[in-house]
Amino acid sequence: MMIRAVIFDFDNVLIDSIKQAKDYYHQIFSHFGRRFPSKKKERLLYTLDENAKYRLFFSDISRKEFFDYKYSIDFGDYIKEVKLVKGSKELLTYLKSKKIKIGLVTNRGDSTFYILDYFMIKRYFDVVLTSRHMKKVKPDPYPIDLAVKRLKVSKKDVLYVGDDKVDIAAGKNADVKVILFKNRFRGADYHIKNILDIKKIISSE
Repeated sequence: MMIRAVIFDFDNVLIDSIKQAKDYYHQIFSHFGRRFPSKKKERLLYTLDENAKYRLFFSDISRKEFFDYKYSIDFGDYIKEVKLVKGSKELLTYLKSKKIKIGLVTNRGDSTFYILDYFMIKRYFDVVLTSRHMKKVKPDPYPIDLAVKRLKVSKKDVLYVGDDKVDIAAGKNADVKVILFKNRFRGADYHIKNILDIKKIISSE
């Protein structure tokens, strides 16, 4: 087996975005007079796609009203709260040097491209899929299947990197090997604490 492509989740894998997401959604919840979710549900703000968050927290508000307000927010006000995960740019550079294709599959929306441009890392990715591109979202295999198809590689030569239970499920449903970053949920093929450990995994495959 030879690794020909690595597909990444975005939030809390390549970028540290918890503070940004929390402050951004605090503004939205406050605007609509809602109490911010408890710790248990707060995590869903960082993992669910835009439509799922609307259905879960704001379904009694008209869809147009909700999304009109959401898209009126200037993401530039929050971009400085996003940080690159230590070692992520080094890893992307390494993968490119090895001619390994790189995909990005995220439930984040259009702000994905804002962040990629801000950190000047868009050039590393051969495929970028956001929630806008997906008929179905993780844990359905559709997003990973679509990325694999566009990367033109075999699934047996793909690694998928995520940080949550939904990523493990999506990877397994898509029949690719899964690397789980930081968290210790069961079911992943590999668990890593340092993003650069992916280099060792590639060397051992």
